[in-house]
Amino acid sequence: MFAFKYKREGAYTEERKERTEHLPIEEAPVPDLLIFPLAMHIGKPAEAIVEVGDKVKMGQLIGKKDGFISANIHSSVSGKVTDIKEAATMHGIGTCIFIENDHKDTPAAPLFQGEAPTDKQARIKLIEDAGIVGMGGATFPTNVKLSPPPGKTIDTLIINGAECEAYSTSDHRVMIEYADELVKGIQILLDLYPIKYTYVAIESNVHDSIEALEAAIGDDSRIKIKELETIYPQGAEKRLIKNLVDREVPSGGLPADVHALVSNVSTIRQVYQTIAYGTPLMSRVTTLTGEPVKNPKNLLVRIGTPIQTLIDACDGFQSKPGKMLHGGPMMGKPINSGQIPITKGSTIITFLPKEEVVADERTPCIKCAECLNVCPVSLQPILISNAYEQGDIDEAERLGAMDCIDCGNCSFICPSNIPLLENIRKAKGEIKARKENK
Repeated sequence: MFAFKYKREGAYTEERKERTEHLPIEEAPVPDLLIFPLAMHIGKPAEAIVEVGDKVKMGQLIGKKDGFISANIHSSVSGKVTDIKEAATMHGIGTCIFIENDHKDTPAAPLFQGEAPTDKQARIKLIEDAGIVGMGGATFPTNVKLSPPPGKTIDTLIINGAECEAYSTSDHRVMIEYADELVKGIQILLDLYPIKYTYVAIESNVHDSIEALEAAIGDDSRIKIKELETIYPQGAEKRLIKNLVDREVPSGGLPADVHALVSNVSTIRQVYQTIAYGTPLMSRVTTLTGEPVKNPKNLLVRIGTPIQTLIDACDGFQSKPGKMLHGGPMMGKPINSGQIPITKGSTIITFLPKEEVVADERTPCIKCAECLNVCPVSLQPILISNAYEQGDIDEAERLGAMDCIDCGNCSFICPSNIPLLENIRKAKGEIKARKENK
């Protein structure tokens, strides 16, 4: 079973990265049919601006952002729109655009012609046009992060390479193989903001990442690498801010409230590609792994590629999987179809062996308080869960449901098998829905 030991600051979990941490990134096969969910980011889904029968080019806008917190979606291939319908996605059933790949990769025009813009607002607009979102899994639109409210200046930039989830090695390989692009992306942001502190946060178990980044940084004294303890959830942005600059993000607040900006390494690499070449977000590095997988890999995947394509690229299974997760064993969400497509936040697809996912029967809470002890942000998970199950969403909000970082420690430690994280996530969803509908 998955080993789990904890202290108040987090949990020491098995890393299980050894099968992929030293494997170079490979280009994944590009399938005949790609599927583009219109909701692959936090906020309102994009609006389809193509119709069935339309021919599209690689990099063409197919879904236009709808509102401030939303994001554009671009085709990652050239071909023909064959359908626009409801289908299974990483986040449930949602509207998707289906594109038949003509395998020609006919490119659309880049996002700018001639020299890249140097003006701050023009560059932020370019990032918005490119559909860049947080690629560590949160999928918050990056242009919104780069546009804090008046009075909330950014003086601290934290690049999140603390890949604390078990099995996942996509960020690790990005830091090694694309170190130069990552550093250039950081330098782009440093030219836009009056940054005092710039840290690349890396856990202590990835020294080859540190070596690659040190070589890429060279004599740029503005960028510091910070090696952190290997503990879960080290990569949570509020935790990183506390550890690196000793600032507490207020309850319900954002990093901008304490003058900080936290961004994943893959996001910053994409910022570089967009500013340098006018390239929208069309692909990402995803790890496909787990004991049942025959030959796990780190793959450079076109957005919209069905998971089954990646399974085939890894030569299928050597044993029957017990569960497929979008994410790792701590924060991952169960999914049940190989036709679900890779999206902008797909860092890892994990397959767990059958013997590790035998569901134990739920029993009444024994009031052991272990979920309180293990919560790294000092919440009371069982009380929030109880409030949700009783339909008291106001109480769940009062107890701090929105401050939950979805780490999953509480569910893993619970001896009664209460679905604490699942209930808290549902409570958060209802709280957000109520606010949006006001």
